[in-house]
Amino acid sequence: MSVTAARDGRTEELAVEIVEAARLLWRVVGAEKPTATPAAFEKLRPRHIQVLRLLAGQPGMSVRHAAEALSMRPHNLSTLITDLVGAGLIERRGDPHDRRVARLYLSQTAQAEVAGVERDLHSAVVEVLARLTDVDQGRLRAALPALGRLVAGLDGPTPPASAR
Repeated sequence: MSVTAARDGRTEELAVEIVEAARLLWRVVGAEKPTATPAAFEKLRPRHIQVLRLLAGQPGMSVRHAAEALSMRPHNLSTLITDLVGAGLIERRGDPHDRRVARLYLSQTAQAEVAGVERDLHSAVVEVLARLTDVDQGRLRAALPALGRLVAGLDGPTPPASAR
């Protein structure tokens, strides 16, 4: 795609709309704490919640890999991890194959709390989707592949033209 095509008015307008929609969606489901915040999460910042959600889906990550997944500097992530270890929500375990590497796991308390938050979020999304028309649900479903390619393009190399 040429730079001219990337900067035409419709593309610029769409970019603004997508960024705003992503910001609003992120506020609700990504970085913000849920309305019914578990007691263990009350003093956590949004970045703490991101770390917990990441480790819920990928237990045993190294600090370096977790930092890459969250687009953070390892030093900044280490500070968050120290907070979470202190709160009893994350456990650091040595890597059996490389003593220099620490692996990160949710504590049992955090596992239960994150699972509850994810269940509540899923239920809330199902409830709202059920109130949308079939047409709106279909449009959302149809947009998912393109959104996946958008995310992949923002997260890594540009997908080949044939995949667009």
